[in-house]
Amino acid sequence: MLLKTIKGRHSILLILMPVVIVLLWMGALLHSESLTAGQNQMPLYELLLFLTGGNNFVLNLIACLLLILIAYGMVRLNEQYIFIRQRTDLPAFVFALIATGTVSLGGMHPSLFAAFLLFLSVDRVFKIYQGTATLSNSFDAGFLVGLASLFYLFAGVYIFWFWMALAVLGYLRGKEILAGLTGFIVPVFFVVAWYIWNDNLTELLNTIRNLFSSKNSLGVVSVFQYSYWGILGFLVILSSLYMLNVYEEKKISSRKYFIILLSFFLVSALSFVFFRGAGVEQYFISIIPVTYIASHYFVFQKHFWIGECLFYILVISSILIHFIG
Repeated sequence: MLLKTIKGRHSILLILMPVVIVLLWMGALLHSESLTAGQNQMPLYELLLFLTGGNNFVLNLIACLLLILIAYGMVRLNEQYIFIRQRTDLPAFVFALIATGTVSLGGMHPSLFAAFLLFLSVDRVFKIYQGTATLSNSFDAGFLVGLASLFYLFAGVYIFWFWMALAVLGYLRGKEILAGLTGFIVPVFFVVAWYIWNDNLTELLNTIRNLFSSKNSLGVVSVFQYSYWGILGFLVILSSLYMLNVYEEKKISSRKYFIILLSFFLVSALSFVFFRGAGVEQYFISIIPVTYIASHYFVFQKHFWIGECLFYILVISSILIHFIG
């Protein structure tokens, strides 16, 4: 069966995974469109636009590469910290399916770069639990969040997630808080200093103001897209309930990682609710914890046929949405 095969460890699966992403991303590559046309963006994304000449095909190619890197990183992160206590390639495929499942996000968006950097920050946060180099890892986590905010403004709120993670890990101490805050400030400081040096700070402030105040519309969303999100929502709820049911059986480290991932998702959801300018692009960020929680459910679901049926539904709907979405 499909799920039984993919949740195992086969080198051919990891070789095929980029092919899956490229095929599902083909629409964005063949019909390259800008997702941020007519709106100024944060400095590092504007720099990317300058370096690529605003070529949408090149930007979407970079976006595809970022998706592949995150998918591979999903497997590596689990092998290093064993959130899912089984060696499996499944997170890479679950991420590949759901990351490409929102048709309106078929292309490069600043939030995708932010998602990549925030994913790297999760790795640094998990390292803090090991108790070694807590200050440098705290600095790195804050630095990555700061960099992410220079691509996508609303990624900056994840500095609060970092502090929540410190509390969960038992390291909510002055020096770790300060190290993370310093890391966050460093890239922001240099960018602001550059704008001041070039007597252009007003432009940066106007960009930030516009990004905060502009309403990000979902545009025209088909009933099929809503149905797909409904399937994902059902899967998230089911997977979370399953995780809560087996929570006490998990090792302390797995419990803490689960709470950190759940808080990561909640920060994304609250950003969407409370920030006018934060739109559907939050999807790229929120699916990072969703991938692990859903993969955990698929791996340990005791009723084999239920897991297989749900996985088939996810796979088929993730493919069909590109034709009817």
